[in-house]
Amino acid sequence: MKLSQQLERVIFELKRGQQVILSDENNISHILLSSTETIDKKTLSFHRNLSNSYPNIILSPERCKKLNIKSKYCCSLTLDTNWTEEQILNLAFGKTINHNFNLYGVIEENKKLIDISLKILKRGKLLPSAIYSLINIPSNLSIQEFASKRNILHLNISELEENSVNNTSKIEIIARAKLPIKKTKNAEIISFQYNNEAAEYFCILIGKVNNKNLKNFIPTVRIHSQCVTGDIFHSLKCDCGEQLERSLDIMASNNEGILIYLPQEGRNIGLTNKIRAYQLQEEGLDTVDANLTLGFQDDERSYDVAISILKKLDFYKINLITNNPNKIDELKKKGLEILKVINLKIEPNEINKNYFLTKKNKAGHLIN
Repeated sequence: MKLSQQLERVIFELKRGQQVILSDENNISHILLSSTETIDKKTLSFHRNLSNSYPNIILSPERCKKLNIKSKYCCSLTLDTNWTEEQILNLAFGKTINHNFNLYGVIEENKKLIDISLKILKRGKLLPSAIYSLINIPSNLSIQEFASKRNILHLNISELEENSVNNTSKIEIIARAKLPIKKTKNAEIISFQYNNEAAEYFCILIGKVNNKNLKNFIPTVRIHSQCVTGDIFHSLKCDCGEQLERSLDIMASNNEGILIYLPQEGRNIGLTNKIRAYQLQEEGLDTVDANLTLGFQDDERSYDVAISILKKLDFYKINLITNNPNKIDELKKKGLEILKVINLKIEPNEINKNYFLTKKNKAGHLIN
């Protein structure tokens, strides 16, 4: 089985409330892992019975900071039988903690197993918090036999690390077709597969950008992160839909451009967590603090796929439509030359004006 398929299976198991076993590089340390957001009494009991000890909850460095726990790494806290499911979820992502817990019991976790566990959860768009237990394997069994006997999926993190080290950003064009759109009839859509991931990626080529006879052509590029609420339902809470429309207007009027549409809902925390962030915003937090309170970084996005798409299309010099300086910096660091930055001027409305201020003052976006 390919590693990408194995990893997707691990994520699927965690999403449906099942447990998985992760092992370190040497198959010496093993943890039983569950997603915190799917926790129930049965799961907690399973952890206690398999490990003969109380399970621990893992919190990300961002979540620890929000709880006034001083640590630059992940932290863990032992969950004895007094902890309820509601208290555990509240500890994982509540705006305020509605129960007392002993800060002296918090342990700083500078371990690869713990760090990679949270990365797997994030990849699955789950909250970056997990329940884990250390498990001891009987001397007469291998970890594979132990896991198989209990019908638990097993993954060794060395496979993930090796894949990351040897990752050559393999990208393939899967299909392409003409796609006349409202802005212009002269458009084409291309779908890609990236590193054998399950996610679907695509871009839209507009106008003369697809003319192979043009030499030294510099395309106008918009790398747009998916926003279901803004792009489809025209939410007034953000300006994503307006940025998408304005970008397409620019490309259509110039009869050239590339729109790369990335599945990065909510700055890549996923739709469910984005809605959780909206709930926290209704309680008074801004868009940055809401993500941090959930345990995420303020922006979880990477533009590796977009960079690979542009290089696959043989474009290394571009004009970029963006207000985001972090996007500009990442593209430059990873080998793209940006000849011109085209800022989008969107007027705020009475609902999202504070959102604009947060993006400008906290995220450094180029907003007038």
